[in-house]
Amino acid sequence: MKRWLKRISVSLLILVGILVVAFMIWAQFDYMPTKEAQQYLGEPVGQGYQFGDDTSETGFIFYQGAKVDPAAYSYLGHQLAKEGYYVALPKLPFNIALLDSKKGLSIIEDHPKIKRWYLIGHSLGGSAASTILEDSPKIKGMIFLASYPIDAIDTPSLTVYGGRDGVLPVKDIEDSKQDVRSDAVFHLIKDGNHANFGMYGKQKGDNNSPLTSKAQQDETLKVIQKFVSGQ
Repeated sequence: MKRWLKRISVSLLILVGILVVAFMIWAQFDYMPTKEAQQYLGEPVGQGYQFGDDTSETGFIFYQGAKVDPAAYSYLGHQLAKEGYYVALPKLPFNIALLDSKKGLSIIEDHPKIKRWYLIGHSLGGSAASTILEDSPKIKGMIFLASYPIDAIDTPSLTVYGGRDGVLPVKDIEDSKQDVRSDAVFHLIKDGNHANFGMYGKQKGDNNSPLTSKAQQDETLKVIQKFVSGQ
């Protein structure tokens, strides 16, 4: 009996070891920013970036998509900063937002002069960000980019998604309307896809789009501006 227990224990240890090694190998493969994205890099903060004046009245915190380096979203940060907003683009553990979904709360705490905050999340990043919406009264809205909340939310929200998204089916986005407020805004970019919400090249499983990343993000920025100004 003891021999069998020992064998089972050893087998479990080997399995755990294999899983750890497999995860560490998988964690090395990220979607990196294109040369275009690198033209818009903000001020380095840790391994992430910040854009704009950190004494602005309104700030944005951006949660990256799974396995996407935060620098791939620098164009969005740069453009929002040009409009007078502060933008924090933190690097989360292994580039997986769910591993540190509360990161936004520490950013809010570190910037007491900013009165209003909006969370932006791409793909899994949006789902992760949605888990802290009720944790700070300064969070005034949630912006999902090809994403949806993990659970029902009662915060004003905007969802922008692409009609050619091959990673997250359009049906899943539209089904998520039951988990947001009745006044939630949904904006479809007909020819948009999943990867174009960042600048990191093609993504496995995604569909091609006739739009450039910049074109898709420019339309997204206009919708974000309209959403925020209406709050």
